[in-house]
Amino acid sequence: MMNQSPSAQRAKPKSKLASVVGTAAACLRLSFLFLGVLALFFSPSAPECNAQSAPPSASAKKVSLPPACPDFPSQAQSPYVLPYEIGQAFKVIRTTEHYTTRNGGVGAYAIDFDLPMGTLIVAARAGVVAAVQESFADGNDRDLEENYVFIKHADGTVARYFHLTENGADVQEGDAVRQGQIIGRSGNSGQSGGPHLHFDVQKCGPNLPPNYNQAPCGQTLPVTFRDT
Repeated sequence: MMNQSPSAQRAKPKSKLASVVGTAAACLRLSFLFLGVLALFFSPSAPECNAQSAPPSASAKKVSLPPACPDFPSQAQSPYVLPYEIGQAFKVIRTTEHYTTRNGGVGAYAIDFDLPMGTLIVAARAGVVAAVQESFADGNDRDLEENYVFIKHADGTVARYFHLTENGADVQEGDAVRQGQIIGRSGNSGQSGGPHLHFDVQKCGPNLPPNYNQAPCGQTLPVTFRDT
């Protein structure tokens, strides 16, 4: 072992600048660690598409995966138009939040449009009226007590128009409707949280209350609108 001189054995004192720099670096590392922990707990809860996830099974009691990423229909070739009159524009206020454990994930592709009371609603696609409910009062805020019109299309899918105003349906069950035809007026019936139109397209049906979201027919489908 090499013998060192007394001066070599004594540690050189750190300068004040080095101490400050070292302290700042340590604080910066702790800050990044803290931000990382926060990100784990406060990341957005709305699901993102997961190309490798499978659609939830009908028997699943807990839904932990976001919806799969099927190809949305080509907008130019879409069989759907927006469910309100041409020339009007409204905000979309809710989409992926419909994907919940309670409904088994089937609501993944439902859309809420911010429509004021009495806004005219049109058929997004031609079909036959499969179900109508219009007897509930606006503002009742009760689940399963919402007014609606369901329209079944030629391919078996069913478009649903929810939260219509009381006596706000302009069609009857069994009516054939053309695309763009007025079918009712928007409202605030049921557990809605405010005037709006809930629109979705289910695989088959109609699924009537209390089985609105019963799988497999209740699975909503991705929809595009060719007039947007």
